Amino acid sequence: MTHSPDPWPYKTSRVTATYHDGRTSAGTPVRVRVADGLLHVEGEVVATAFPLAAVQLEPRLGDLPRRLDLPSGAICLVPADFELPTPADAPARMERWVNELEVRWTPAILAAVTLLALLWGGIVYGVPAAARIVAERMNPAVERQMGLQALATLDGIALNESALPEARRQALTARFAQLVAAAAPDAAYTLQFRSSPAIGPNAFALPGGTVVLLDELVATAEHDDEIAAVLAHEIGHLRERHTMRHVLQTSVAGVLVAAVVGDVLSASSYAAALPAFLLEARYSRAFEFEADRVGFAILDRVGIDRAHFVRFLTRMEEKGGSSVPGFLSTHPRADERSRAAER
Repeated sequence: MTHSPDPWPYKTSRVTATYHDGRTSAGTPVRVRVADGLLHVEGEVVATAFPLAAVQLEPRLGDLPRRLDLPSGAICLVPADFELPTPADAPARMERWVNELEVRWTPAILAAVTLLALLWGGIVYGVPAAARIVAERMNPAVERQMGLQALATLDGIALNESALPEARRQALTARFAQLVAAAAPDAAYTLQFRSSPAIGPNAFALPGGTVVLLDELVATAEHDDEIAAVLAHEIGHLRERHTMRHVLQTSVAGVLVAAVVGDVLSASSYAAALPAFLLEARYSRAFEFEADRVGFAILDRVGIDRAHFVRFLTRMEEKGGSSVPGFLSTHPRADERSRAAER
């Protein structure tokens, strides 16, 4: 006599479950079994059967009871290891393997560490790479408009008209044009003059190719080569599209940090603000070193000693007396940049 293979290979084909009729919250014990392609539910208050295709078993979650939905609207809470037969055993094997991983601590911890590592790698390496690609493909007209709007805003809140004589401005503009020609002959970079006692000795680059030079920096410099060195550094920011990359990077990084720490609406909390600040500081330091490298190359081409840049930064640092640790500063220390200039 030949016996057909058992279509139900699991040991849990007959289990004790809790039956809920869907109308009241009370549950009653029943026996659930599979036979002849039907799911049989038998107890004191119910005795029925349904085609296996008409019932649905929720995925397993650890050792928690599983919900078995019946066509009548009733449900059965069955043990975690209860399974329904499938046409092929491969999906069942895969599901059992996943379930076994879910109830073990080691795979869960490894998965969490892997996720955090991938997230951190995305922020530190993926976001800057993506920001560079997007910034390089941005419409130049849009970028110029952004720069003009930014300058207009700064003029209204922090900047004043320059008090430098016209002859002095023309001389510095000619020096700036010489630096631009050495860096990017086809670039339409412009130099703007402003003053700002509140900001102090400074120069900064805006999107679209504008460098703003403050009177306070001109007055502080001991040699025009120092001013030229600072301008070469700012041209480095322009060439590498740092302003747009900075905006893109910090925006994405802030969202990712908020997603990890908690609700995006709470991103201003200290828990989200501190990591975002550290990330923003790292990006800025990387940009400064990158702009330094471009600036040093420009100075070499026009025959200006790199030491002028280092001396100016050292003097500014000594006057400022900053006690902010290097890893928290958005700008590298002068001694770090001096070593980079020597290399």
